[in-house]
Amino acid sequence: MGKILLTGISGNVGSAVFEYLKEEGVQFVSGVRSPNKYEKKYPNLTFVKLDLEDLSTYKSALSGIEKVFLIRPPQLTDVEGIFKPFITSCKEVKIKQIVFLSLLGVEKNPFPPHYKIEKAIVNSGIPYTFIRPSFFMQNLSTTHTEDIRENNDLFIPSGKARVSFIDTRDIGEIIGKTLIEDGHLNEAYTLTGPEAIDYYYVADKMSKILGREIIYSNPGLLKFRKEMISRGTKKEFATVMSVLYLTTKLGMANHVTNTSEKILGRKPRTIINFIEDYKEVWM
Repeated sequence: MGKILLTGISGNVGSAVFEYLKEEGVQFVSGVRSPNKYEKKYPNLTFVKLDLEDLSTYKSALSGIEKVFLIRPPQLTDVEGIFKPFITSCKEVKIKQIVFLSLLGVEKNPFPPHYKIEKAIVNSGIPYTFIRPSFFMQNLSTTHTEDIRENNDLFIPSGKARVSFIDTRDIGEIIGKTLIEDGHLNEAYTLTGPEAIDYYYVADKMSKILGREIIYSNPGLLKFRKEMISRGTKKEFATVMSVLYLTTKLGMANHVTNTSEKILGRKPRTIINFIEDYKEVWM
């Protein structure tokens, strides 16, 4: 098998793909803006310069590459000016597969950039695998860490909606498998955890595992957005977060699939597994 190019390795999912392929002994290179920074941290791994906003870096980053794992950085929304040219470059060097981290339900939602990126990949004729995961459990150990640690509060505007949370470690393993196993070309996978639960349930399990009361305050969407902006979150991103939580309120993240279990060959991690593994984060 030829080399694999990974993008987004500093994020929750990208780092999980990185670790899975490393453990499997699979040859890959990581496309990053500043290779020197990563080479010091991971001296035994290979990094290439890839800046998605700099089209001049595409050709060298794709040299000798057979497959690509693509993540859209949150700040990049220009599909015509960035992602289509990158996909065209992939086609020019005859990439055999693009695995793209997309969104749950994106096939019915034309508003996020992911929808247009999926269409551009399909239209290119490059074999693809679309990964459409539910909400990440790791949002609780990153975006919402401070509220939980300092205020004992899940400050999340999702009402009583149930969510089929999935652990990004499982997503990373699934992505790794789709890159190195046969049978995943031209497929779109909706990935969820093993159950759909609400944030009251999450707060209860966190309380028991952490040994102190964690509440789910369930703020309104406007209050949530205003608070996020007051903390320094950019207005655009605060709006995106609010819209995503609105979709959960509307029940768009409550269905459970068995796709994760089929690909993993085991049950995906539960929210209890996740809280136990990450409990030091909230201490």
